[in-house]
Amino acid sequence: MGKQMMAIAAAVLFAAIGCTQEEAEQKTEDVQKKVEKAFEVAVPLGPREDPAARERERFDEGWRSLGVFRDVQSGTRGPDPSDVNVTFVMNAKESFEGLDANAINAAPVVVPRKGDVSGPSVLKTQVYLDRLHFSVGALDGRWGRNTAIALWWFQRSRGLEATEPGALDETTFRWLAASVNQAPAVVQRPMTADDVKGPFVTVPEDIYEKAELECLCYESKAEKLAERFHTTAELLETLNPNVDLSSVREGDTLWVPNVRDAWTANQPDIARIVVSIRGNTFNAFDAAGNLIFHAPTTLGTKYDPSPQETTAVKKITLDPWFHYQPELFHEVPDWEAEAHLHPGPNSPVGVVWIALDKPHFGIHGTSDPESIGYASSHGCVRLANWDANEVAHRVKPGVPVEFLDTRTQPVT
Repeated sequence: MGKQMMAIAAAVLFAAIGCTQEEAEQKTEDVQKKVEKAFEVAVPLGPREDPAARERERFDEGWRSLGVFRDVQSGTRGPDPSDVNVTFVMNAKESFEGLDANAINAAPVVVPRKGDVSGPSVLKTQVYLDRLHFSVGALDGRWGRNTAIALWWFQRSRGLEATEPGALDETTFRWLAASVNQAPAVVQRPMTADDVKGPFVTVPEDIYEKAELECLCYESKAEKLAERFHTTAELLETLNPNVDLSSVREGDTLWVPNVRDAWTANQPDIARIVVSIRGNTFNAFDAAGNLIFHAPTTLGTKYDPSPQETTAVKKITLDPWFHYQPELFHEVPDWEAEAHLHPGPNSPVGVVWIALDKPHFGIHGTSDPESIGYASSHGCVRLANWDANEVAHRVKPGVPVEFLDTRTQPVT
């Protein structure tokens, strides 16, 4: 047992004096669980992503040539949803300017959609994909690689032979709309006590200052609400132009993206996970080989398995502690002190840690959901917190995790 573990155990025994044996044992067990989490979650980190690099990657089409997208068996196409009541317009320009939430829902769908475009058609597509468990990461109403890739996988899973796979056309949108029963893209929701409660803290950059915080909580109510509805604070402000998000209280109503419900119960239906490193793609399949969950992911430059490497899920931890170990960082002197960071959505590993059977590597959440799917320089297999939470409830130890398109492989 290490010195720190012994000190904690001694403290527990000292605090237990005067308590019942049962209470003392419970306190010891609680602390041991915390220590186990703190010591388990230790991964290399690096500097934050470069926003300029993220923007360049947003429209990079290189993913189309990667192995994970080749030779994918197409799903079986059913009857066309011809009864879907949607108005389409061709090649029109659109934006959110001057539109309220009702106007966004009522706006015609512009096709085709691809490239650097934004507006109601993109937001509707993103929301429908999210509801069908084809995550695009943070919903922002703007097209990009995350949306194109999610749409590509949706099209393949439904057997849709699009003129340009990964671009929005009329047939694909009809299928999306029919699959969600033409649900509105944005809805008005009363805020619950949990939606708006704090505490909210300022999270410093310095790792040792972070360690002094009792919780790596949300920094603002806007940040928490954006994550709750899988979006950005900017889009929430667009949908609610006359609302101060920092002043929202329980019972107040907001217009929000109509995203899928959070996964709260364990339902381990994921039998296999495939991750494309250069394609920033996380796919989960059931035992029959059906694609049941897709999400964009970002893998740190330090994580580069050998070609065709397969690992396996070892353990799932919700709200993990983070153990900062300088020896894992080539740019940090080994003699610097270690640190233990409390759990929270702004933890370096977010709200979930799914350990793999390769030391110091796992699937986890993030404190920066808008970076997911684009440029990266730290972490392991990172997902948006809401996606990581769903995977944590749908996977179990032993599930294989296969890595494709590693950085050492040539693109063909």
